[in-house]
Amino acid sequence: MLELLRRMERANFPFRVATPALVAQVEALLRAGLVEGGIGRSAADAGTIAVVRRISALGRARLALTRDSARGALEW
Repeated sequence: MLELLRRMERANFPFRVATPALVAQVEALLRAGLVEGGIGRSAADAGTIAVVRRISALGRARLALTRDSARGALEW
């Protein structure tokens, strides 16, 4: 889930996914308040799609925390 958040950090928004596993991960990120967006149906094929409009302040803080933790581990 955090790997997807890191991927979004480098992506253009809105960020869209339609793969069921990725939709589930985005749904978890939405519930955790790490991203802003929604889950809906694709007009093209009526499949489930997740659209992320942006990474929230909480999501950016989480990304910074994981970067700081990794940096600290390397300093040992």
